[in-house]
Amino acid sequence: MHVFFIFLWMLLPLTAEAANLTGEAENLTGETKSLTPQTTKLHYANFNNGVRLVVEEDHASPVAMVQIWLKVGGRDELPGKTGLAHVFEHMMFKGSKAMLAGEYSKAIAAMGGNDNAFTSTDYTAYFETVPAAQVSKVIDMEAERFAHLRLDADEFNREIRVIMEERRMRTEDNPNSHMFEELSAAALRLHPYRNPVIGWMQDLKRLTIDDVRDFYQLHYVAGNVTVVVVGDVDFLAVKERVANTFGTMEKRTVAPRFNPQEPTPLGAKRVNVHLPAKLPILAMVIPVPVWKPGSNDRTVAALAVATYALAGGRSALMQQQLIDQQRIAFSVDAGYDPFGMGLDLWYAYGALRSGADVPAFEQAMWALIQTLADKPLDEARLHAAKRNMVASDVFARDSLYLRAKRIGRLETVGIGADHFDAWLEAVRQVTAKDVQKVVADYLQPQYSTTGILHAEAMK
Repeated sequence: MHVFFIFLWMLLPLTAEAANLTGEAENLTGETKSLTPQTTKLHYANFNNGVRLVVEEDHASPVAMVQIWLKVGGRDELPGKTGLAHVFEHMMFKGSKAMLAGEYSKAIAAMGGNDNAFTSTDYTAYFETVPAAQVSKVIDMEAERFAHLRLDADEFNREIRVIMEERRMRTEDNPNSHMFEELSAAALRLHPYRNPVIGWMQDLKRLTIDDVRDFYQLHYVAGNVTVVVVGDVDFLAVKERVANTFGTMEKRTVAPRFNPQEPTPLGAKRVNVHLPAKLPILAMVIPVPVWKPGSNDRTVAALAVATYALAGGRSALMQQQLIDQQRIAFSVDAGYDPFGMGLDLWYAYGALRSGADVPAFEQAMWALIQTLADKPLDEARLHAAKRNMVASDVFARDSLYLRAKRIGRLETVGIGADHFDAWLEAVRQVTAKDVQKVVADYLQPQYSTTGILHAEAMK
């Protein structure tokens, strides 16, 4: 759940959204081996100051994706200063020693490219899609603004107002987002995923340019940088360019990341949110483990498959039973992100139909989940879920952006991009009994926090 970061494009989740990429493959039940993706070789370089480079050459077209990943996100903020990582993302476009505010994006556009950035709980990333011939120039520009950012107080004062308005629009004026924010905060006691990436409004109002400068000095250091390039490039040429830019930056101490052990829930919790809305929503979240290669492969892969069986497309269990058959909701979903740090908040929710009974929907949701714990998943449904999960990866490999993003994310959270094929193999090995066990072990009411959005009259 913590992959709801501040950006327009989302990493493909293991939910109904991913099924949109699989098309007719959704109903296929054959073995997943027939969709084995052809993985291209990744090239790595590590520099003395801690900068890491990962390149995937693809000479199909003269285009390249450049992404600069930072091991800093919402989880690295101090109490009372939430939102700083996202604020800093905005400030990276407000000028450096060589460029005035806005000039960076204008330079990328003049190349025929586009650029943007995103912030999550675990990372911040800046990216550009450009003609391959411009990659060296882009790396030069990224290194320059990274090392010589102009953190101007007037620019900050203007931008923080933009960010506060962004929060109002995305969260405070959106009852669904507002309810999920309250739910996350209630579900976790220690883990920083309890805080919104965009920050609490009271914290945003108190942030200063000095907070931003301190954040820059602490986190925007060479040892936190991973440069990812995917496209029509030569690894050795890119390595030389990175060595002469990011690789020349001062080696500095990297602050340890805050990653506490979240206590096991002692019992079920509930959150009731009363907001102006058209229809009620019920959502539940449960802290579950994330992937540690070689340690919990089967458990985590089974959780992912169980989630896909519940919500992966039009023929998924939640769609069929709660919408098509029982007709007590008009929208349902479930999600699980195995590629995080420490834990993930597994979630399931439903937007109820007008006049639907909330307790009845909650009972039906838990009854459906419990069927997966009571008996093994149907083999045809199991194979379909696994096949479509692999198919989603195959289709995603058509996108330079998604390929680079997968590399950068796995490197930044500590999994390692070279383990991704092991993840797909773990998915292929999941059995119906594996799914039954993880649902019985983790997806149980006593571990859950349930949120109910009580729709009040719109004013």
